[in-house]
Amino acid sequence: MIKVSVLGSGNIGTHLCKAFVNSKDILLIENYNRQGISIENCPVAVTNDLGSLQKADVYIVTFSDSALVEVSEILKHLDGIVVHTSGATPLEALSSFDQHGVIYPIQSIRKELPIDFKKVPIGVEGNTPTVTNTLKSIAKSISDHVELLDSQQRLQLHIAAVFANNFSNFMYIQAAQICKKSGIDFKMMLPLITNTIEKLTIATPEEVQTGPAVRNDLLTIEKHLSNIENEQQKELYKKVTEAIQNHNGKKL
Repeated sequence: MIKVSVLGSGNIGTHLCKAFVNSKDILLIENYNRQGISIENCPVAVTNDLGSLQKADVYIVTFSDSALVEVSEILKHLDGIVVHTSGATPLEALSSFDQHGVIYPIQSIRKELPIDFKKVPIGVEGNTPTVTNTLKSIAKSISDHVELLDSQQRLQLHIAAVFANNFSNFMYIQAAQICKKSGIDFKMMLPLITNTIEKLTIATPEEVQTGPAVRNDLLTIEKHLSNIENEQQKELYKKVTEAIQNHNGKKL
């Protein structure tokens, strides 16, 4: 059984602790957080002192990317595997440790919302084959989809995730504002959104793309633009429409 300590109780730290508690292959021995407060439904020892962490095989650091350098200095006394969970931070960020690696959950995570980690893909990387195998074992104990990803692959995947998740959700915000202004319940959009996601399981994004920009329906595009009052939304509509048109070899 692999002994694991999770440092941090934010979005990722909280859900990793809950997932490890329910794993028969992992012994979660401790959670560090600045408040020293226990995570709900996670019966494990808690500390707010980085200098007195219990001995573990693996220490998973879930702090922000900007805090990794500072934390590395504080944790330099540790002799286990030290891991970060960032998509955009290279493996070398922890090179001051003899054994280091990455466990990257490929998911948008909010600690107040439930998540089934078994369905969350996890990318792993280690600085040695032994470290990599240990991290694979940890990831497979909580996820059914584990991939070996080097730092460059992980960075590209993180960029893709921003497009697929963060940017698309910003579009939902625009759609919700437009609906609200017209007295329309945004939930009427959910079957459309769900249908698009479902189609992506059997087709490529290019095959799924529809709309006036793809059809080069200039009449509808101009009608939309003339009815969008918010200048930011109008500019966004123009830019995205132009990008789709250019991708499909058409011009407005």
